[in-house]
Amino acid sequence: MTPPSNHTPPPSAHEARELLHQLQREGFSAEEADLALREAGIVPPGPAGHGALEAGRTPYLLGLLAWLPIPFVSVLIAGVAMAAAYPSQRRRSALAAENARRAANWGLTYVLGVVLSIAATILMVLVAQGADTAGPDASPWPLVFLLPIFGLGIAHLVITIMGIRRTSRLQAFNPPGVPFFRAATPEVARAV
Repeated sequence: MTPPSNHTPPPSAHEARELLHQLQREGFSAEEADLALREAGIVPPGPAGHGALEAGRTPYLLGLLAWLPIPFVSVLIAGVAMAAAYPSQRRRSALAAENARRAANWGLTYVLGVVLSIAATILMVLVAQGADTAGPDASPWPLVFLLPIFGLGIAHLVITIMGIRRTSRLQAFNPPGVPFFRAATPEVARAV
C-alpha cells in the first residue's frame, strides 16, 4: 500500500497562462515570469522567453491562407507556409515542435491531394478528348476527379480550426497525414 501523496497536480495550461500574466502585471518581465514558473515546476522545462507557453499554433493559423480567393494557388501557399513554419517552431519547445511537425505533414498532405486531383482531372480530360466523344453533349465525367478538392478543402478547414483550438490550450494535436517529416526522437512523439 502506498502512502498518500502531498503532491498537487500541476495547473492547467490556462491557469499557467493566467499566472504568467499575473506576474507580468506585477512588474515582472516575460522572461522573469516564465523563469519563475519553470523553477516552481508549473511550466515544463524548455526555452525560456515570450513564446515559451506557445504550443505550435502558428502553422495552423498559416493554414487558413488556403481560403484566400485565389483558386489552387492559395492551397499551395497554405501548405508550403505550414511546412515552412516548422523549423522556427522547433526552437520553442518540444510541444511546439511536435505540433508544428504534425501541421507541416498535414499541410503537405493537403497540397499533395489537391495536386493529384488536378493531375487526374487533366489526364482524364485528355483521355476523353482522344476518344470518340459526341462533341458538346459529352458527359463531364472527368470533372468528377475535382470532387476530392472540395472534400479536402472542408477537411483542411476543420483540421486547421481544431489545430488552432487544441494548440491554444497547450495540447498536442495529431491530424492525419503523410509523414513527410518524422519526429526527431520517437520518445518526443509518444510523450506529446
